[in-house]
Amino acid sequence: MKPAARRPLLLCALAAAAALSFLLVAPPPPLAAHLSSLLLAFPASPYAGRPKLLFLLAGQSNMAGRGLAPHPLPAPFRPHPRVLRLAASRRWVVAAPPLHTDIDTHKACGLGPAMPFAHRLLEDAGSGESSLVLGLVPAAVGGTRIWMWAKGEPLYEAAVARARAALAAGGGTLGAVLWFQGESDTIELDDATAYGGRMERLVNDFRADLGIPDLLVIQVSLLFHVLPFRFRRGIS
Repeated sequence: MKPAARRPLLLCALAAAAALSFLLVAPPPPLAAHLSSLLLAFPASPYAGRPKLLFLLAGQSNMAGRGLAPHPLPAPFRPHPRVLRLAASRRWVVAAPPLHTDIDTHKACGLGPAMPFAHRLLEDAGSGESSLVLGLVPAAVGGTRIWMWAKGEPLYEAAVARARAALAAGGGTLGAVLWFQGESDTIELDDATAYGGRMERLVNDFRADLGIPDLLVIQVSLLFHVLPFRFRRGIS
């Protein structure tokens, strides 16, 4: 599948995944005890050494995943041998929620949109792409503002380093950055006003530092219909 042909597919997959992750999240307590049962040692995937279509997962808690995961896991969140995760140790393992358990370590992580996104992408690719292997690269941290993702800040540098490590560990192509963040920037008017410019700089920095001038950045937007048109146009 050519990169240009993948873009509408990726957008549809992420939209479906984001909606599904919200529907399945339950109130958090007692989150840590429940999620500990999900941290199972899945067997290593025979696809770990294969080239992958990679996705950098960045943003705050909506991407990292929160909430009580139901048991058993719904089908879109279950492990798949061709969906891998780059662990904090920079080792490829079979992806299973919580994907950010060793990245967003100050909170108990739960369900996020990345697993349904990956399942939808494999499903829509069809049998003609039976060799497609997906690599998810978690880098999101809950409660963060966009200025904390500026170039030179620890979160940005860690995300770029993990993306580079993913490309080096088995090879492949970085398909997109999946960006789910913004709630923390609604508290102060100055942060909300500056968001569009900061987001534009972030995209440009990712593209420059990863050496991919046309790197796709898929940004999730919530409650867009309630925002004034002038503001929507400023951050589009």
